[in-house]
Amino acid sequence: MNQIKVGHYEADDGLINLPLGFIPDVFDMDELTTSNPDHVRWYRRQQIDEASASRQGVITNGVDGVITRLGSGNGITAYNASSQRPAIGIWEASNSTIDDRAGNTITIVARTATAPGTYVNPTVSSDADRQALFEAITVGGNTGSTEPTWPDAVGENVTDGNIVWKRVDVSLQRGGYQGVIIAGALNTNGQEWYYEAKQADQVVDHGDVDGWTSGIDPDA
Repeated sequence: MNQIKVGHYEADDGLINLPLGFIPDVFDMDELTTSNPDHVRWYRRQQIDEASASRQGVITNGVDGVITRLGSGNGITAYNASSQRPAIGIWEASNSTIDDRAGNTITIVARTATAPGTYVNPTVSSDADRQALFEAITVGGNTGSTEPTWPDAVGENVTDGNIVWKRVDVSLQRGGYQGVIIAGALNTNGQEWYYEAKQADQVVDHGDVDGWTSGIDPDA
């Protein structure tokens, strides 16, 4: 299925786990807030086919136009956390686990570079919207003894005992945790990037064209 997603983010020095809802075949990003913007391009086939020294894309230097291959840990990689809709629990006091609405127990885990953290909804006694969604981003033990005051704005954090929850956009959770990881080596705090992710209807590997008669693919 052909898909295109365009977006923007502001970097914070660390790696970026960019949820797209699909694994792109081509991913481009441009730094557009400087006078000599860099450009990065990554191909899914490149990650599959190439050696580790050159499978994470290429960067075009905006100052001199030099193109450099991005090696392991310095560029872009795709990820697929498989789950398109992770389970959502309901907050519980003084615990390292929570139950979903069906009574299934969920261990609270923090977000990683390639997978979401545990999701939680407020309880019915909370003043917050019960459908508000919060993701565990730091886990060091149990929830607090009393339910926290949940923040109203997406992106805000709240400390709950030994856990930090972040309010997240429900639409991103529904989109699934497939996308790309952008290495911290590409991100400077405050640096802004615009990106375009494309998933093609068809991806073809023509192999070695040596021997094609008149340059025509005999298998086309």
